Amino acid sequence: MSSSSEIIITSDGTGQMFSAAGWDPQTGTQLATYKNGASLGYNTTNIIADSYLLAADATKPRLYFWPLNQQTPVENMRFVAPGNVTALTCSPDGLFIAAAIGEKICIWQTSTGVQLAIVARHYQTVTCLKFTSDGSTLISGGDDGLVFVWSLSSVVSTTENNMGTRQAAPLYSFSDHSLAVKDLFIGRFGIQGRLVTVSLDCTAKIYDLDSGTLLLSLVFGVPLTSASMDLRESYLFVGCTTGDIFHFNLHSPPRGREHHVNQTEESSTFKGHTKAVTCLSVSSDCASLLSGSADGSVNIWHIPSRQIVRTIPHKGPITAAFFTRAVNNFFTNDLKPKLILHSLQRRPDADYENDVIEVVNGCREQDLLNPETFFNSNDVLSDGSDSYAELQKAQEEIKALKATNAQMYKYGVKLLLK
Repeated sequence: MSSSSEIIITSDGTGQMFSAAGWDPQTGTQLATYKNGASLGYNTTNIIADSYLLAADATKPRLYFWPLNQQTPVENMRFVAPGNVTALTCSPDGLFIAAAIGEKICIWQTSTGVQLAIVARHYQTVTCLKFTSDGSTLISGGDDGLVFVWSLSSVVSTTENNMGTRQAAPLYSFSDHSLAVKDLFIGRFGIQGRLVTVSLDCTAKIYDLDSGTLLLSLVFGVPLTSASMDLRESYLFVGCTTGDIFHFNLHSPPRGREHHVNQTEESSTFKGHTKAVTCLSVSSDCASLLSGSADGSVNIWHIPSRQIVRTIPHKGPITAAFFTRAVNNFFTNDLKPKLILHSLQRRPDADYENDVIEVVNGCREQDLLNPETFFNSNDVLSDGSDSYAELQKAQEEIKALKATNAQMYKYGVKLLLK
């Protein structure tokens, strides 16, 4: 196991050597590779439930789940999306997956594969999706310059219209950007955290998610492409199309709501990339900055000195680069997943309106607790036996109980929303 408490996950736009890889940030040693012969899309690579690497194909409507300790993705399951995925994220507990398909957002429950909702509110392609740290809220940004803050419970409980999409109203909608939103960063305090958005209109916006208030608008002289903050949320790092990374101190914010950044005096600049910075991530000890660029390099920076400590070259533009915890599943021979996977469904079942959203979160040894996962109707012979009749009766009772529970759930959600 690596001596570091974190490892680095990267991917590039070629997929020649690997689809994704894990690296030791202390030595630059390659610790893991994830192969499938495919390149992964921007803003689509995630660690899900400390068990799997989740990502989307850059050119095909397909998702991949790699066990953290294996080079090949999970087989014998279908993870097919309705279209090419332009952004992908998962809730921190791994129970829900959200994928942007053009201007629409599809939400699935991981353990059952049920498609819970399709949200259509953006006018152009959705470029970035992020969950808050408590998993209650989903934020989307797109080429239309719009940013929406969605309550997951509200989206899932809203009924579909004739077009098959959900018209749940977002908690907040921000239209402060005039060009495409390229990246989002969300603080660690759930719905009470801060949201950072960066855009090609040369501005970075900082919002208070709890109130939906714009706290600060930073105006830079170049189009912005990526953003990150340290664990204490004291420093903002912003990447741009020229390859520079700007370092802004939030300890002493300006008095006005809009501030034009003098890049030579008020912020430190990290210079080392020759093309647009596509990814930024800060280590948990707040001492290292990780950056990926369209020039095919991943740099590890020492933040206090702004010097490059190590460079990890790749074959093509970097599509993902981030720090993540070095959990045991990266290094074990016997993976113990915290999550049950299921093939993704394109549409909910016919009786979905009377169904219950069941949260199944556990290891494979607990599959017996979920009869729909453990049993298959084809395994039971309809021979008219007493056992078969009892099973049919039990299934009918379960269906009735689900309908009752669904009604109770909807009633509870309405009370909470009030």
